[in-house]
Amino acid sequence: MASRLLTHYLNSFRGFSREVWLLSTVMLINRSGTMVIPFMTVYLTQVEGYSLGQAGWVMSAFGGGSVLGAYLGGRLTDRIGFYQVQFLSLLLSGLAFIGLGYTQNIWAFGAMVFVLSTIADAFRPANFAALATYSRPENRTRAMGLLRLAINLGWAIGPAVGGLLAASVGYKALFWADGLTCIGAALFFRLALPVREPANPAAESTAEGPVPAPVSAYRDGKYPAFLPAV
Repeated sequence: MASRLLTHYLNSFRGFSREVWLLSTVMLINRSGTMVIPFMTVYLTQVEGYSLGQAGWVMSAFGGGSVLGAYLGGRLTDRIGFYQVQFLSLLLSGLAFIGLGYTQNIWAFGAMVFVLSTIADAFRPANFAALATYSRPENRTRAMGLLRLAINLGWAIGPAVGGLLAASVGYKALFWADGLTCIGAALFFRLALPVREPANPAAESTAEGPVPAPVSAYRDGKYPAFLPAV
């Protein structure tokens, strides 16, 4: 019984393109470095001596930047393509994490966190667009499952390693570890994945005629209603 379940589980990850596996590996490397955010409140209050209220404002800045970054990431993906957005997001967020570790003033720290989360979360819509391009319609849902598995596995690894680093080396090491894993993911992405962007739908044509240009998702009445549920 257990063997059949394991076989069925492993079979669900068969048939993906090389690019889907590489995208998931990039995500795993990136998320395995998630160390700063889980310990940010502890770092600000116990190491830097700020109040819980000040730490709360910093975390609010992180959330606000994440919202803005997801929006801008989608817009930029439409304009310059998912490849460049992913690479630049990983590289710049890695540098920002390292710089954040040397930021002393709480207001500068909060502003830096806002900018950092904006850059970092621009990666997500570009990554999902890339997954849709590199996967096939018949396995796209399973490919998304593989990507989510990489994200969750990375989140399990990152804080555990981060806790060990904080206890043995110090909290400053978390900023370097988080930054270097982002930069490492960017370099792996650049070297391992070929440059590929979806063709411009407006420029394509089929036997039935030109393919219509894409319309805004917000004009679909079901889509805005779905967002609060997410």
